[in-house]
Amino acid sequence: MAAQTYSVTGIVLKRSNVGELDRAVTILTKEEGKSVYIAKGTRRLNSCSGSYLEPGSLVTAHCIQTKSLPLITQAKLHVQALESTNSLAQIRRIQQLLEIFDCLFVPEELDEPTFSQITTLYATVIQKQSSLSEVRNKIAELVRLLGYSISSDEHTSLSAQLTVIFERPLRSFEYLLVK
Repeated sequence: MAAQTYSVTGIVLKRSNVGELDRAVTILTKEEGKSVYIAKGTRRLNSCSGSYLEPGSLVTAHCIQTKSLPLITQAKLHVQALESTNSLAQIRRIQQLLEIFDCLFVPEELDEPTFSQITTLYATVIQKQSSLSEVRNKIAELVRLLGYSISSDEHTSLSAQLTVIFERPLRSFEYLLVK
């Protein structure tokens, strides 16, 4: 019986440790939307793909479909989000963006305009090209594109509106806030 292999390219949203040597990695891809994959052996010290599967990375993952969760056999890194970041504010922006993506999307195929807006927003935050207000506007556009009602009023907080949509507060802001 031949195993079904395929490749996906996407943004690593989060990861969690499973067992002694493995990780469960959540990747946002165009083909599958938000999906969870198992990366065997990535917690070993000599693992070559362990650092590629960190949150915020843009990767191409070669996978094998199994009965339960797909396995990542190889990973190729395209962009490492937190590689040259030495600013806590920039790390907070990236973590908040990843948390917003994680809450907004479900496991289903994404259409081309949505995925292109995701990658544009991701590149904008990673490359520090735009001001904070422009990033907020792009996030609001993405939320509207997905069919949620969000106000463009300057006096209402974007995080407060997202908290109402997600029905829980944004957690990344709590531990990354500079006091």
